[in-house]
This record gives sequence, structure tokens and C-alpha cells, in this order.
Amino acid sequence: MKLATYQIGDEISWGIVWQEKIIDLPAAAKIIREKKTSPEIKQSLADMRNFLAQGNQAFALAKKVLTWGKKEIKIKENIPSRLPKCLKDIAQVKLLPPILNPPKIMCLARNYVSHVREVIGDGPLPVDLLVFMKPSTALIGQGEAIIVPPDCRELDHEIELAVIIGRKGRHIPEEKAMDHVAGYTILNDISDREYVGKNDPNRRVNWFFMKAQDTFAPLGPYLVTKDEIKDPHNLRLRLWVNGELRQDSQGEEMIFKIPYIISRISRFVTLEPGDIISTGTPTGTSFSTHRYLKDGDVLECEIEGIGRLKNFVKVEKAVYRRG
Repeated sequence: MKLATYQIGDEISWGIVWQEKIIDLPAAAKIIREKKTSPEIKQSLADMRNFLAQGNQAFALAKKVLTWGKKEIKIKENIPSRLPKCLKDIAQVKLLPPILNPPKIMCLARNYVSHVREVIGDGPLPVDLLVFMKPSTALIGQGEAIIVPPDCRELDHEIELAVIIGRKGRHIPEEKAMDHVAGYTILNDISDREYVGKNDPNRRVNWFFMKAQDTFAPLGPYLVTKDEIKDPHNLRLRLWVNGELRQDSQGEEMIFKIPYIISRISRFVTLEPGDIISTGTPTGTSFSTHRYLKDGDVLECEIEGIGRLKNFVKVEKAVYRRG
């Protein structure tokens, strides 16, 4: 299944993507419940994070909703006025990050061989994960602006496959790690490379200033459930800037594979439904080419089987905001 969180006016909801429509899952589930044909769901379906926390029972309901939605679309597609209100046209909604307010956003640095080579040359490959975190305020969705101040001169892009956790766990064995995966999405790990350590006499990288700024984690456009992705390590990742292909690689060059990543991280923190683990980027970043992003640049990230995430850069003066 392909899942999306969306907004129409002031209303935020989520649902299942089918063709060019979104079947609003909370609304459709209510219709099906009234027919008394759905499994009992103990918690709220208000957002995708709550849905993931309910595990197999929730996914059983989602499959039932998808079957019902397909039938409604097929029967009534030529009579739009008869389509249930829970069916939304994708073109008429704003796609938000699939997961809103995730418990944690954990990102890997230097997890692709080609990216390690472009950053440090022929030095040794990493022997352990290098993980940093982004706050939820860094998240933006499809079509939204990456906001940067006028003095940002070294803005960089990094297309990454992001893993969405669906089941809580700590000290997870590698062989059980994939049981904790709900699905996958795209994360564009935006960086301000001025904080990479060039101005520090000790060459220390300021990860927080470089990676954690508001809007520095475009996410989406969809969450694709893991059953739809046969091998997450064999997906093509591509990123364009203003239509020019800048990054193009296969996930198979990951140094640390997803089961190990999950197992290793869970040694230190409890993984929770809705957690995001971004698995690193391949070669082609602005850091290596020195072709940094500028105001108005359009970025498109595509991972096969997931979709295409589109955002743009907007230079904006700092303004005090309250509330």
C-alpha cells in the first residue's frame, strides 16, 4: 500500500493512495464500521503514527478499506457526484510529510561507498554507524520551500531512503529487525556545509547547525509499506536540480544494511512506531562538486517504487515569530 498524509484547507487527514485518489482511511473506516464488517481498532486512526502503533489489526482494516475504495471508484468514477466524500483527488490536496511529529528522526552519515569516497577520498570505510538527529521542525512535505537565510552560501542536497518504524523494540536482533519496519519513504537531507568545520581550528563539524535547521528534511511524498518493496537495498535513487540529474545510484552500495542499522541503533535507544531512520546518500552532492544550491532552485528526488518528492529553495530574511 501507498499511504499519504494530506491537507485540504484547515483539515489534515491521511489515507491510502490509489491511482490519482486518496481514500481517506479514518473516514472510510467509519463507513465500513457502520456496516459492522471491520476489525475492532482500540485506538485512534487520527494520524498515521497511531495507525502504525496498532500493528497487524490496523493493516487488516486498511486492506479492507482499499478493497472497498477500489470498488467505489470503479462503480462511480463516471459519476463524480456519487463518489463518497472520503475519496479525494490528489491534485486537489496538499501532501504533507507522511509522518507528522515523529518521535525521532535519525540519519546516517557516510553510509554509501561512493559518498565516502567523494568526501574523504581513498581512506578506510566506516567501521560503525555515524548517526545524527534532526528535529521534527525540519520536516516539510511535497512542494514546500526549503527556507534559508541570505548568508547561506553552501546549501547541499542528499537524497536518501528513509525507513519508517512500525513496531516498538529495544535490543532488536538483526534477524528480527525487518519485523519492526512499516515501510519506506524519501528524505532529502539538506545541509548547510559552512558548518562542516572549515572555520573551526580543530575541524569540528557542527552537526546541529549544519543539519537541524527548520525545513532541512523534506519527506515524502508517500509511505510505501514494506510488502510493496521486494529489496530496499536494490532501489534506484535519483536527484535532479532544475532538471539536471545530480545524483544517480543504487541502494546496494550501502555500507551498513537496514537490518544491521536497526539492530545497532536499538542497542542505544528504544525504537517506536513513527520513528524515521534515513539510511544515507550516494555520490553527487554539492559538497563534492561545489555546485551549491541557490534561491529558486527546484529539487526533485525519486526512488523507484516510492515516488517523486519535489521542493524548492527560498532565501528569506530572518523575522521574529511568536506563537
